[in-house]
Amino acid sequence: MKKTLLSLVFFGLCMVSVASAQDSSATSSAQDSSATALTLEKSVGIALKNATSVQKAKNNLDLSGAQLLQSYGQFLPNLSVSSRFSYRAPAPQVIQAPTGDFVTVLIESEQLSYGISSTLNLFNGLSDYAGLQSALRSRDAAGFSLTRAKQQIAFDIAQAYLQVLLDQEIVGIDKQNLSSQQEQLRQLREQTRVGARAIADLYQQEAVVSAAELTLIRDQNKLRNDQTLLVRRLRIDMTKNYTFATPTLDTLALTAEYQDVNLLIKSAIESRVDLKSSQLNLEANDFRIMQSFAGYLPRLDFGFDVNSFRQQNGTEFGQLYQDLTRQQAAVSLSLNLNWTIFDRFLTNLNVQQAKINYLNSKLDYEDLQFQIIGEVRQSFGEYNAAISQLESTRRGLISAERAFETVQRRYDVGSANFVELQTARTALVQAQSNRAQAVFNFTFQKKILEYYLGTISIDTY
Repeated sequence: MKKTLLSLVFFGLCMVSVASAQDSSATSSAQDSSATALTLEKSVGIALKNATSVQKAKNNLDLSGAQLLQSYGQFLPNLSVSSRFSYRAPAPQVIQAPTGDFVTVLIESEQLSYGISSTLNLFNGLSDYAGLQSALRSRDAAGFSLTRAKQQIAFDIAQAYLQVLLDQEIVGIDKQNLSSQQEQLRQLREQTRVGARAIADLYQQEAVVSAAELTLIRDQNKLRNDQTLLVRRLRIDMTKNYTFATPTLDTLALTAEYQDVNLLIKSAIESRVDLKSSQLNLEANDFRIMQSFAGYLPRLDFGFDVNSFRQQNGTEFGQLYQDLTRQQAAVSLSLNLNWTIFDRFLTNLNVQQAKINYLNSKLDYEDLQFQIIGEVRQSFGEYNAAISQLESTRRGLISAERAFETVQRRYDVGSANFVELQTARTALVQAQSNRAQAVFNFTFQKKILEYYLGTISIDTY
């Protein structure tokens, strides 16, 4: 019994091995040898490819690139080509002959024309410039949004994956406890049969074994549900079986620069890509005000046109085409000034809408700053609490182990009753569970702090 308990404590401190993690993931059924093995890094990598939010952010980035190209195109002249051909079927027409007589003849006609025109804007109230600057910032903002979407996915998958590992550890503790309780029940049956123990102890132990079985069933069900949730987030085949390898859990404290919350807040303000994206959106909306205000100013365009027209009566098309190509085209250059004096307050509406969008984006930017400060402060406090929990659960596990060993020896010689033994056993199982949760919670709190600081790395995935 003592050897079994020492082994259990060892696994509680060192967490589960890859083999025990795979055994726990099988739950109530036998382990499938064809199950697909997943690691934390592999899971995050899959999610970064399949996540809907990442795909949408990529689509928005592509769209912002097309919008930027269109903004550059506003500085270039447009070019259009037109051509028209018409044919009039032979129709009777009365004409006067040289002899003075009037005769009826059939006359057909063909017309062919073409034109080339181009317009280059010389001034439009700096609307093109403002549009380009706005598009540049929107494109960069979309890039930062994509990065933040990837960070969010990495954070969410890491959280879900660590929850599965914690569930596996708890199920392992439950199994060890159930095995220990069943062994205790077997011993009590023998002792009761020879009259060394009271029958009440046997009945109480049977109730304890039943409760341990119920706890195992409940935790196994939670493990299955969390595994299903993780696989669904990965957007992979949910009909397959998967095993989840346990990575090396990091229980080392962060370095000294993470001990000053004010420095962490400053670092987060400088590093958070979602704040950079919000700032760029704010600047883009500022330029949109300038772009809308251009409607109050005049517009000056330079025009270039080439036109040619030819009509033939009573001839064939081939001759008409030759005549047209020999004809000199008419070329015209023009400067067109257009200034709308009154547009029924349309420009005023556009300017006001742009200003409102700017003010709203400014409020979003300020709210995000406050949110970042609050997130860093909260995660900093929870991280330090997780450090304290590590030390507290370490001491608690050692004490619970020693207490159980002492009560177990006393119970074996008859100086402790059944209630004292079960109380000590329950305290040990609880201490093991608390220790496992503290280790996983500390590992996750470090990732939370990295996420809120904006330093979480996605390149490794």
